[in-house]
Amino acid sequence: MRVTLRWSMTSFAVEIEPPAQLRLAALALMVHLAAAASPWIARCPASIALALTLLALGGFFATITRIPGPHCGLQALVLDASACQVRLTENGPLLPASIGGRTRAYPELVVLEVVVDGRRRGWLLPRRAVAPAQFRRLKALIRLTC
Repeated sequence: MRVTLRWSMTSFAVEIEPPAQLRLAALALMVHLAAAASPWIARCPASIALALTLLALGGFFATITRIPGPHCGLQALVLDASACQVRLTENGPLLPASIGGRTRAYPELVVLEVVVDGRRRGWLLPRRAVAPAQFRRLKALIRLTC
C-alpha cells in the first residue's frame, strides 16, 4: 500500500518584484574594479594582468545582470509549493520556470537561479530588497525545494 501525503503550503506563497538595488550594484562595481586593478598593482606580467583584468570586468557584467534593476533579466517572481513563474519584462506575461540547482539561501542574501525556456537567469536578493515576511517565505520555500 502506498500512501501519498499532500499538504498545502499556500501560506508560503511568494510574489516578489524588487526595486533596483543601487547599493548592491555599487558594491559589485567597487569589488570588480578592485579585482581588475589588483594584477597591475601586484606588478604581474602585462599579458597576465590584462587577462585577469578582462576576467574581472566580464565578471562584473555577469553579476550586474543578476542584481535587481534595469540590467537584470528578471523583473518578478511568483513562487509557491506547486509552481514557479517569472516575468522577464516590466509588463510582460508570467512564464513558467523552475528553480535551478545553484539557488542558495543565506541569512542576509538569497542567490536565486531560475530556468526559463532553457535559459538560466538569476537574482541576488539582499534582505532589504523585499519585505521581511516575503524574504522569510522565500528562504523557507528554497530550503524545502532545494
